[in-house]
Amino acid sequence: MDANRGRFPMAPPLTPVPPLSPVPPRTPAAPIASVASSLSPALSPAVELAIPPASPLPAGLAAEPAWYLHRPRLDSVLERLTGPDARVLVLWDSAGSGKTTLMAGWARRLRAETQTVRWFNGAALRDARDPDEIRQRLLAGGDGPDASGPGRTFVFVDDLHLAERPSSPNRTNLDGILEALVDMSPGVRIVVSGRHRPVAGIAPLEAAGVLIECAGDSLAFTLEETFNLAAQHHIDLPAEDGAILRRRTGGWATGLALALTWRESEGAALDLSRFDGDNPAVADYLAAEVVTGLDTGDREVLLASALSEVVPLDLAVAVTERADAGEVLERLARHNMLIGREPAAPGGAGYRYHPILLAYLQGEGRRLDAGAATARHLLACQWFADRACAPAAVEQSLVAHDPELVGALLERFGLVLVLSGATDLVGRALDEIEGRVVSTATLCLRLLLEPPYVPARRRVQQLLVAAAAAARDFPEHDRTDASSTRWTFVVAILQAFHATERPDIENRLAALQGDAPSAARQVLAVDLLAATAQGRCRDKLGEPGPAEDILREVADSARDVGLDWLFLLACDLAATAAGHAGNWVHVAMLEGQMATTASEMGALVGAERPVDHAAGRALLYAMIHRYEACQPVDPVILEALAAREDRGSDAGISVPAEVLLLLSQLDSAVRSRQALDRLMLLMREVGTEHPRALSLCCIPLIELSGALDGRLETQLVVRLIERALGEDSLESLLIRFLLVPPTRAGHPAEERLRGAALEERTAWRGATIVSAWIALAHVADVSGRHVEADARLLRALRLASRIGCERAFLAVGGQGTALIRGRLGRLGDLDDFARHILRAADALHLHERPPALDHGRNSPALTQREREILRELPFHQSVADIAGKRNVSPNTVKTHLRNIYQKLEATNRADAVAIAQDRGLL
Repeated sequence: MDANRGRFPMAPPLTPVPPLSPVPPRTPAAPIASVASSLSPALSPAVELAIPPASPLPAGLAAEPAWYLHRPRLDSVLERLTGPDARVLVLWDSAGSGKTTLMAGWARRLRAETQTVRWFNGAALRDARDPDEIRQRLLAGGDGPDASGPGRTFVFVDDLHLAERPSSPNRTNLDGILEALVDMSPGVRIVVSGRHRPVAGIAPLEAAGVLIECAGDSLAFTLEETFNLAAQHHIDLPAEDGAILRRRTGGWATGLALALTWRESEGAALDLSRFDGDNPAVADYLAAEVVTGLDTGDREVLLASALSEVVPLDLAVAVTERADAGEVLERLARHNMLIGREPAAPGGAGYRYHPILLAYLQGEGRRLDAGAATARHLLACQWFADRACAPAAVEQSLVAHDPELVGALLERFGLVLVLSGATDLVGRALDEIEGRVVSTATLCLRLLLEPPYVPARRRVQQLLVAAAAAARDFPEHDRTDASSTRWTFVVAILQAFHATERPDIENRLAALQGDAPSAARQVLAVDLLAATAQGRCRDKLGEPGPAEDILREVADSARDVGLDWLFLLACDLAATAAGHAGNWVHVAMLEGQMATTASEMGALVGAERPVDHAAGRALLYAMIHRYEACQPVDPVILEALAAREDRGSDAGISVPAEVLLLLSQLDSAVRSRQALDRLMLLMREVGTEHPRALSLCCIPLIELSGALDGRLETQLVVRLIERALGEDSLESLLIRFLLVPPTRAGHPAEERLRGAALEERTAWRGATIVSAWIALAHVADVSGRHVEADARLLRALRLASRIGCERAFLAVGGQGTALIRGRLGRLGDLDDFARHILRAADALHLHERPPALDHGRNSPALTQREREILRELPFHQSVADIAGKRNVSPNTVKTHLRNIYQKLEATNRADAVAIAQDRGLL
């Protein structure tokens, strides 16, 4: 490889990379350059100039390639252009964003709909003298835009920037071209693309109300589109790799195309975190399409100010020593040079660098003068630190690779960074100084990044011992320092937080409540963290009510001051305490707040940024709530959470996420067996460690096990669930009740379930209580106790409406929905919610499924005599009584009973009665 490859500046490469989104499938020997030359006329001046004014689509664009990805959200933009008002659609975006690809797809679609389509390249309009000549060229040879038929003429003008030439000191001919479009015939629709928005000429179109202007980042691939693109190329892209790729490329089409080509050639072992703008192929493209053509001064400003994705204007001026740095960056931003305005930059307004361009410029800066590049980052670090812009300061210290500086910044800002949610940044900083800088602060920060619920405590205990030793070893003259006092108290907080034995918990709680740490608690972040530990200790000591009060107060205060991570943690602990108290409405409210905050933090939609254990649990709760509310869950998020191996990996997140993924597969005939086996394995191996997560699948497990394996196997599943969740848990009582429903009022099993449902504390999830009341209502209904059934159904509906668990009514073959359908219109204020449940059932088509507990429907049919004996069983008669009534011998009755049990897959008389009632045989 040429040693100067990717250097700054450089001449255009001999075989340019296409500015199109994907690359077509090809044999391994086919180079990407060959794809580029066949697909992008914009890259070949010879092709551009050969397009006559009335030309159809250029070669390579007329037929849809097999690799083309339809993106419905962008295709819908074209629909707006077919309306009566809008007549001009414009796309302004940078080189390589996929403008030509998208427009060609639209053009092919319109041609397939028999619309008149015309295609121009901007170079064909460069020598146009006035608006009249522009209109004449665009419509020459057309079918007549004023035709009275329903068809329209769609004119595509690609790469309009190629037509630009100065026409006066403050204007270019582009202004005239756009002004010419205002007076186009009503039968004409114009689609224009270009690399930058003209300074003037747009206003008349906007004033006329005929303009559709796509936002600057509209063409960027979303995370979902990134996965779709990989799938279309038959490339297996795990959730974590997809998120990395989307983050590294910013969704830039050419970057994705190159990265996927790289992945295709190198295989799954390729680490996509190595792909960025400093990749040689990307660097060549950026050098040719972005950097070439800039004058020396603009290049110097661009290079020197490339410090981070967001650069405040004042910092750009300081680091470049150019008072006009803002003017240069504004000019580059207007020309879509992968730079844009950022009004909310740290320390003031500034500019945002595209991640691809930033990586290229930083790599180029290091190659040109590594010392000068480091000096710029150190200056930026000091600039941000002076303004208390902690995240930006730490980022710059990491780029400068100065471990002592990183350690000092962590001691000053580390606690607030973690509590506010910058856990990935702190984790990277700790990795940077691993083995080189060790202090009480760094040890405490490592402890804070540990998941708080892990059963394996050895690493936590080692860190606690090391942190306590580091606090004791402070030099005598440093022990009165405010920072050392603060971190010493943080050690005490973490010791209380991780205490497990009751005497130790009581001692640690007393230490936190004493007067000694009052000075350290004057820092709000420290005080709130201490209160969080106090609340957790109270809950461990069996005081869930006071614990919830403390933790909810912490959560409210943390949210008010922007400590999002602490807010999520306090909410999670408060929800746990509320569950211990049986207050499931509070649990639902707190988990809902967590889910909302995770969304606001940008953690949702595929986890495009690294997710720590607090945000991960919030995402998990959001997915659980969606599942229980019969809404679709996001498999990309769940796969990312289930496979988390990054910092803060927490089985309390990965196990429930995997359970949800498996539950979503249970309805699939192809995958239900594998899902059942995996759920059984999880229940057996980690059920006791994650009972709340596994409680999600109790009813689906016995339903599917009964349908696939029969009643005897289901009994084994019941025993497995009892061992994992506890024999006295509401879940265990419920599944036993569902498996063998009682046949008479006042039955002990019914009374036990009713008492547990009323008490509520024995449930692992609020949804289980709803399911219990549905089961009790069903039994009351089939036994003729309709008033009791009504009351129990109303209890189930009211609780479900408060905590959001509509799915409970769809379980067991739709027991709950059947009860609702028979009472709709008589449920008072819950009628609307009941109708909502029925709509959810209809949407999922679960009303068409037979009850999963009706296993064995295809077993041998009962004979007439066996049916007669079966009808005698609910009356609790002896074998002799039945024999006497039927005028047969007791041995004959016993033979019939054995046949009945075998055909119904029952183990005893009560079991046979329950199964027969479910099947309508009684």
